[in-house]
Amino acid sequence: MKYLNITLRHLRTFVIVARYGSFNKAAEELSRTQPAITLAIKQLEEFVGIKLLDRTTRRVIPTTEGEKFMPVAERLVRDFDTAILDLKATAEKRVGNVSIAIVPSVATQLLPPIVKHFSERFPGVNLMLNDDTARGVQQKVERNEVDFGIGSIWQQSKSLKFTPLFADNLELVFHRDHNLATSNKPVNWRMLKNETFLDSGITKNMRSRQLLSASKFDFPNITTLLAMLRSNLGVSVLPSLAIPKSDPDLRSRLLQPPKKRDICLITRHNWTLSPAAEAMIETIVEETPTHLQRLGLTPRAPDKQNTFEV
Repeated sequence: MKYLNITLRHLRTFVIVARYGSFNKAAEELSRTQPAITLAIKQLEEFVGIKLLDRTTRRVIPTTEGEKFMPVAERLVRDFDTAILDLKATAEKRVGNVSIAIVPSVATQLLPPIVKHFSERFPGVNLMLNDDTARGVQQKVERNEVDFGIGSIWQQSKSLKFTPLFADNLELVFHRDHNLATSNKPVNWRMLKNETFLDSGITKNMRSRQLLSASKFDFPNITTLLAMLRSNLGVSVLPSLAIPKSDPDLRSRLLQPPKKRDICLITRHNWTLSPAAEAMIETIVEETPTHLQRLGLTPRAPDKQNTFEV
Protein backbone atom coordinates (compact mmCIF):
# COMPACT_ATOMS: atom_id res chain seq x y z
CA MET A 1 0.00 0.00 0.00
CA LYS A 2 1.16 3.53 -0.85
CA TYR A 3 1.08 4.95 2.68
CA LEU A 4 3.76 2.49 3.75
CA ASN A 5 6.21 4.63 1.78
CA ILE A 6 5.71 7.53 4.18
CA THR A 7 8.82 7.91 6.34
CA LEU A 8 9.66 9.71 9.54
CA ARG A 9 11.46 12.29 7.39
CA HIS A 10 8.16 13.22 5.70
CA LEU A 11 6.34 13.53 9.03
CA ARG A 12 9.10 15.56 10.67
CA THR A 13 9.26 17.90 7.66
CA PHE A 14 5.49 18.45 7.76
CA VAL A 15 5.56 19.23 11.51
CA ILE A 16 8.42 21.72 11.20
CA VAL A 17 6.97 23.49 8.15
CA ALA A 18 3.56 23.77 9.81
CA ARG A 19 5.14 24.98 13.06
CA TYR A 20 7.25 27.74 11.44
CA GLY A 21 4.89 28.50 8.56
CA SER A 22 7.88 28.67 6.24
CA PHE A 23 9.77 26.32 3.94
CA ASN A 24 12.95 28.36 4.34
CA LYS A 25 12.88 28.28 8.16
CA ALA A 26 12.11 24.56 8.07
CA ALA A 27 15.11 24.03 5.79
CA GLU A 28 17.34 25.86 8.30
CA GLU A 29 15.93 23.89 11.23
CA LEU A 30 16.41 20.55 9.50
CA SER A 31 19.73 21.48 7.83
CA ARG A 32 18.35 20.69 4.39
CA THR A 33 17.78 22.67 1.21
CA GLN A 34 14.50 24.45 0.53
CA PRO A 35 13.81 22.31 -2.58
CA ALA A 36 14.28 19.15 -0.49
CA ILE A 37 11.72 20.43 2.01
CA THR A 38 9.27 21.27 -0.75
CA LEU A 39 9.75 17.83 -2.32
CA ALA A 40 9.13 16.04 0.99
CA ILE A 41 5.82 17.87 1.51
CA LYS A 42 4.80 17.18 -2.08
CA GLN A 43 5.53 13.47 -1.67
CA LEU A 44 3.59 13.31 1.61
CA GLU A 45 0.53 14.97 0.08
CA GLU A 46 0.72 12.65 -2.93
CA PHE A 47 1.01 9.63 -0.69
CA VAL A 48 -2.08 10.50 1.39
CA GLY A 49 -3.98 11.98 -1.55
CA ILE A 50 -4.96 15.19 0.19
CA LYS A 51 -3.58 18.70 0.56
CA LEU A 52 -2.11 19.34 4.01
CA LEU A 53 -0.57 22.83 3.59
CA ASP A 54 -1.76 25.98 1.90
CA ARG A 55 0.90 28.32 0.46
CA THR A 56 0.17 32.05 0.58
CA THR A 57 2.42 34.91 -0.48
CA ARG A 58 3.50 35.46 3.15
CA ARG A 59 3.43 32.09 4.89
CA VAL A 60 2.46 28.44 4.80
CA ILE A 61 -0.55 27.38 6.88
CA PRO A 62 -2.12 23.93 7.46
CA THR A 63 -5.37 23.09 5.72
CA THR A 64 -8.31 21.82 7.78
CA GLU A 65 -7.07 18.27 7.21
CA GLY A 66 -3.52 19.40 8.01
CA GLU A 67 -4.70 20.91 11.31
CA LYS A 68 -6.32 17.58 12.25
CA PHE A 69 -3.24 15.62 11.23
CA MET A 70 -0.78 17.94 12.99
CA PRO A 71 -1.13 16.52 16.58
CA VAL A 72 -0.96 12.96 15.23
CA ALA A 73 2.22 13.69 13.29
CA GLU A 74 3.74 15.49 16.32
CA ARG A 75 2.98 12.53 18.56
CA LEU A 76 4.52 10.04 16.12
CA VAL A 77 7.69 12.11 15.78
CA ARG A 78 7.88 12.71 19.53
CA ASP A 79 7.37 9.01 20.34
CA PHE A 80 10.07 8.02 17.87
CA ASP A 81 12.52 10.58 19.25
CA THR A 82 11.77 9.50 22.81
CA ALA A 83 12.28 5.84 21.96
CA ILE A 84 15.65 6.57 20.33
CA LEU A 85 16.75 8.75 23.25
CA ASP A 86 15.74 5.99 25.68
CA LEU A 87 17.79 3.48 23.71
CA LYS A 88 20.79 5.80 23.69
CA ALA A 89 20.45 6.41 27.43
CA THR A 90 20.32 2.66 28.01
CA ALA A 91 23.34 2.07 25.78
CA GLU A 92 25.27 4.77 27.63
CA LYS A 93 24.25 3.27 31.01
CA ARG A 94 22.47 6.47 32.04
CA VAL A 95 19.30 4.46 32.77
CA GLY A 96 18.49 0.80 33.23
CA ASN A 97 17.67 -1.98 35.66
CA VAL A 98 19.95 -4.73 36.95
CA SER A 99 18.79 -7.75 38.96
CA ILE A 100 21.28 -10.01 40.73
CA ALA A 101 20.85 -13.25 42.67
CA ILE A 102 23.60 -13.62 45.28
CA VAL A 103 24.49 -15.76 48.27
CA PRO A 104 23.98 -13.84 51.55
CA SER A 105 27.58 -13.93 52.79
CA VAL A 106 28.86 -12.23 49.63
CA ALA A 107 25.92 -9.81 49.58
CA THR A 108 26.66 -8.56 53.09
CA GLN A 109 30.44 -8.74 53.27
CA LEU A 110 31.74 -7.98 49.79
CA LEU A 111 29.09 -6.23 47.72
CA PRO A 112 28.13 -3.06 49.69
CA PRO A 113 31.19 -0.95 48.74
CA ILE A 114 30.99 -2.23 45.15
CA VAL A 115 27.32 -1.25 44.90
CA LYS A 116 28.15 2.17 46.33
CA HIS A 117 30.88 2.68 43.72
CA PHE A 118 28.57 1.55 40.91
CA SER A 119 25.70 3.81 42.01
CA GLU A 120 28.04 6.80 42.04
CA ARG A 121 29.19 6.05 38.48
CA PHE A 122 25.73 5.19 37.14
CA PRO A 123 23.15 7.02 39.29
CA GLY A 124 20.33 6.37 36.81
CA VAL A 125 20.59 2.57 37.00
CA ASN A 126 18.34 0.71 39.43
CA LEU A 127 19.72 -2.36 41.26
CA MET A 128 17.69 -5.23 42.70
CA LEU A 129 19.53 -7.83 44.81
CA ASN A 130 18.00 -11.24 45.60
CA ASP A 131 19.89 -13.11 48.33
CA ASP A 132 19.43 -16.87 48.21
CA THR A 133 21.19 -20.19 48.72
CA ALA A 134 23.69 -21.42 46.12
CA ARG A 135 20.93 -23.60 44.69
CA GLY A 136 18.46 -20.73 44.58
CA VAL A 137 20.97 -18.39 42.94
CA GLN A 138 21.73 -20.87 40.18
CA GLN A 139 18.06 -21.64 39.58
CA LYS A 140 17.15 -17.95 39.34
CA VAL A 141 19.79 -17.47 36.63
CA GLU A 142 18.68 -20.61 34.77
CA ARG A 143 15.05 -19.48 34.83
CA ASN A 144 16.00 -16.01 33.57
CA GLU A 145 14.57 -14.43 36.72
CA VAL A 146 17.70 -12.28 37.16
CA ASP A 147 20.39 -10.87 34.89
CA PHE A 148 23.18 -12.84 36.56
CA GLY A 149 24.18 -14.48 39.82
CA ILE A 150 27.06 -14.59 42.29
CA GLY A 151 27.52 -17.78 44.27
CA SER A 152 29.15 -21.18 44.47
CA ILE A 153 28.37 -23.96 42.02
CA TRP A 154 25.40 -25.99 43.18
CA GLN A 155 25.56 -28.33 40.21
CA GLN A 156 27.04 -28.16 36.72
CA SER A 157 24.74 -26.86 33.99
CA LYS A 158 25.28 -26.72 30.23
CA SER A 159 23.14 -23.58 30.03
CA LEU A 160 25.29 -21.62 32.50
CA LYS A 161 28.78 -20.17 32.53
CA PHE A 162 30.69 -20.08 35.83
CA THR A 163 33.50 -17.53 36.03
CA PRO A 164 35.51 -17.81 39.29
CA LEU A 165 35.79 -14.56 41.25
CA PHE A 166 37.50 -15.68 44.45
CA ALA A 167 37.73 -18.46 47.03
CA ASP A 168 37.10 -18.41 50.76
CA ASN A 169 37.87 -21.04 53.38
CA LEU A 170 35.34 -23.43 54.82
CA GLU A 171 35.65 -23.50 58.60
CA LEU A 172 34.22 -25.53 61.42
CA VAL A 173 32.00 -23.32 63.60
CA PHE A 174 30.98 -24.08 67.20
CA HIS A 175 30.05 -22.47 70.52
CA ARG A 176 32.73 -20.82 72.66
CA ASP A 177 32.12 -23.40 75.42
CA HIS A 178 32.76 -26.34 73.09
CA ASN A 179 35.88 -28.36 73.90
CA LEU A 180 37.26 -27.56 70.41
CA ALA A 181 37.60 -23.93 71.50
CA THR A 182 40.70 -24.77 73.54
CA SER A 183 42.89 -24.92 70.41
CA ASN A 184 43.40 -22.89 67.23
CA LYS A 185 44.83 -25.79 65.19
CA PRO A 186 42.95 -27.11 62.12
CA VAL A 187 40.35 -29.80 62.84
CA ASN A 188 40.56 -33.15 61.12
CA TRP A 189 37.25 -34.67 60.08
CA ARG A 190 38.04 -37.81 62.12
CA MET A 191 37.82 -35.67 65.26
CA LEU A 192 34.13 -34.98 64.54
CA LYS A 193 32.78 -38.56 64.61
CA ASN A 194 31.13 -38.11 67.98
CA GLU A 195 29.96 -34.54 67.44
CA THR A 196 26.37 -33.43 66.85
CA PHE A 197 26.56 -32.13 63.32
CA LEU A 198 24.19 -29.44 62.10
CA ASP A 199 23.68 -29.82 58.36
CA SER A 200 22.99 -27.07 55.86
CA GLY A 201 22.90 -26.66 52.09
CA ILE A 202 26.69 -26.34 52.24
CA THR A 203 27.54 -29.42 54.30
CA LYS A 204 25.18 -31.98 52.79
CA ASN A 205 27.08 -32.16 49.50
CA MET A 206 30.59 -32.16 50.96
CA ARG A 207 32.52 -35.35 50.28
CA SER A 208 34.31 -35.18 53.63
CA ARG A 209 30.95 -34.76 55.38
CA GLN A 210 29.97 -38.23 54.15
CA LEU A 211 32.57 -39.72 56.51
CA LEU A 212 30.32 -38.79 59.44
CA SER A 213 26.98 -40.28 60.41
CA ALA A 214 23.75 -38.67 59.27
CA SER A 215 22.41 -35.75 61.29
CA LYS A 216 18.85 -35.23 62.46
CA PHE A 217 19.37 -31.46 62.21
CA ASP A 218 19.14 -29.60 58.91
CA PHE A 219 19.11 -25.78 58.76
CA PRO A 220 19.31 -24.45 55.17
CA ASN A 221 18.93 -20.87 56.41
CA ILE A 222 22.24 -19.48 57.71
CA THR A 223 20.52 -17.17 60.19
CA THR A 224 18.77 -20.14 61.80
CA LEU A 225 21.96 -22.21 61.70
CA LEU A 226 23.91 -19.49 63.50
CA ALA A 227 21.20 -19.27 66.16
CA MET A 228 21.47 -23.02 66.75
CA LEU A 229 25.25 -22.79 66.98
CA ARG A 230 24.90 -20.01 69.56
CA SER A 231 22.72 -22.33 71.63
CA ASN A 232 25.57 -24.89 71.59
CA LEU A 233 23.37 -27.48 69.89
CA GLY A 234 26.26 -28.80 67.81
CA VAL A 235 28.90 -27.93 65.21
CA SER A 236 28.71 -27.06 61.54
CA VAL A 237 30.75 -25.83 58.59
CA LEU A 238 30.43 -22.36 57.06
CA PRO A 239 32.45 -20.31 54.58
CA SER A 240 34.63 -17.71 56.26
CA LEU A 241 32.58 -14.85 54.81
CA ALA A 242 29.45 -16.17 56.51
CA ILE A 243 31.01 -16.45 59.98
CA PRO A 244 30.36 -13.40 62.21
CA LYS A 245 33.92 -12.99 63.53
CA SER A 246 32.86 -10.50 66.20
CA ASP A 247 30.19 -12.81 67.64
CA PRO A 248 31.18 -13.42 71.30
CA ASP A 249 29.41 -16.80 71.38
CA LEU A 250 31.02 -18.44 68.34
CA ARG A 251 34.45 -19.76 67.48
CA SER A 252 35.83 -21.26 64.27
CA ARG A 253 38.76 -23.40 63.15
CA LEU A 254 40.10 -24.38 59.74
CA LEU A 255 39.53 -27.90 58.47
CA GLN A 256 42.15 -30.54 57.74
CA PRO A 257 42.53 -31.23 54.87
CA PRO A 258 41.65 -27.63 53.96
CA LYS A 259 38.53 -26.93 51.94
CA LYS A 260 37.58 -23.83 50.02
CA ARG A 261 34.43 -22.49 48.44
CA ASP A 262 34.76 -21.13 44.91
CA ILE A 263 32.54 -18.07 44.36
CA CYS A 264 31.64 -17.55 40.72
CA LEU A 265 29.96 -15.05 38.48
CA ILE A 266 27.06 -17.03 36.98
CA THR A 267 25.67 -16.05 33.58
CA ARG A 268 23.65 -17.77 30.85
CA HIS A 269 25.38 -19.05 27.73
CA ASN A 270 24.53 -17.25 24.48
CA TRP A 271 22.58 -14.51 26.26
CA THR A 272 23.06 -10.81 25.63
CA LEU A 273 23.03 -8.77 28.81
CA SER A 274 21.81 -5.19 28.94
CA PRO A 275 24.46 -2.44 28.94
CA ALA A 276 23.61 -1.72 32.58
CA ALA A 277 24.11 -5.37 33.59
CA GLU A 278 27.38 -5.48 31.64
CA ALA A 279 28.52 -2.35 33.46
CA MET A 280 27.66 -3.93 36.82
CA ILE A 281 29.64 -7.06 35.98
CA GLU A 282 32.61 -4.96 34.87
CA THR A 283 32.46 -3.03 38.15
CA ILE A 284 32.32 -6.24 40.20
CA VAL A 285 35.30 -7.74 38.34
CA GLU A 286 37.31 -4.51 38.66
CA GLU A 287 36.51 -3.78 42.31
CA THR A 288 36.51 -7.28 43.80
CA PRO A 289 40.32 -7.71 44.12
CA THR A 290 40.62 -4.56 46.24
CA HIS A 291 37.95 -5.67 48.68
CA LEU A 292 39.21 -9.26 48.77
CA GLN A 293 42.50 -7.97 50.12
CA ARG A 294 40.61 -6.23 52.90
CA LEU A 295 38.81 -9.47 53.73
CA GLY A 296 41.92 -11.64 53.42
CA LEU A 297 40.53 -13.76 50.58
CA THR A 298 42.01 -15.27 47.43
CA PRO A 299 41.31 -13.21 44.26
CA ARG A 300 41.58 -16.15 41.86
CA ALA A 301 40.17 -19.59 41.19
CA PRO A 302 41.41 -22.09 43.79
CA ASP A 303 43.14 -25.37 43.06
CA LYS A 304 40.62 -28.07 42.15
CA GLN A 305 41.88 -30.43 44.84
CA ASN A 306 41.05 -27.91 47.54
CA THR A 307 37.80 -26.69 46.04
CA PHE A 308 34.37 -27.48 47.36
CA GLU A 309 31.54 -26.85 44.91
CA VAL A 310 28.03 -26.45 46.26
